[in-house]
Amino acid sequence: MKRIAVIVSVVLAIMAAVGIYGMVPKERPPETWLEEKLITSVDDYQLIPQEFGSKVSYRMSQISYDTLKPIGITCQRLEDSRGEQVEVVIIAGDSMEAFHDQKICFNAQGWELKNQEVRYLDTDRHGRIPIMWMTINQPGQESKEAMYVFRTPLGFATYDSAKIEFLKAKMKDPFANIYGFSYRFIGLTRGVDEAELKRVASEYLDKIDETSNGIL
Repeated sequence: MKRIAVIVSVVLAIMAAVGIYGMVPKERPPETWLEEKLITSVDDYQLIPQEFGSKVSYRMSQISYDTLKPIGITCQRLEDSRGEQVEVVIIAGDSMEAFHDQKICFNAQGWELKNQEVRYLDTDRHGRIPIMWMTINQPGQESKEAMYVFRTPLGFATYDSAKIEFLKAKMKDPFANIYGFSYRFIGLTRGVDEAELKRVASEYLDKIDETSNGIL
């Protein structure tokens, strides 16, 4: 009898976790909530282009919104005085559905992924954080350095850890508006090697954390 009770308790816990895992708060901020918090420069890098009259360089396709159901997706291209470019994509969400394994997105956009591994990024405001590092390329183009990282309510994490941390935050307060973010950085030009991409990513994460009062 005791064994049955234990099994039932475990099953109920799993069911509750699954329900919380997919729970989305009723009130969600608009995408402009994310856009307003963006920064448009890092060191010598400045946002390009600015046809939209906002802080983004281009928009993701509707397919991305339909698949991820995010609060918002922002896409920026930053260029320095040498002409070197870095792409920054931020996805904000209130469920793990928005925090997909970004290897799927890279593949969907025609990128071939190589040398995927967990590395670490040193930042002033967050300390040393884990990142997923990879080399990507498309047919007929040079390989590019890329990285992505997730920020959960409990801090920065890899994809697998982020899922667990987001679930823990949801279980702690199921009805709270709990947000998480994913960040993708790509060196678009030849001069953006690993050291340069890490430098830009580190400064970007530090600056946007400061300007957004710790939200992003």
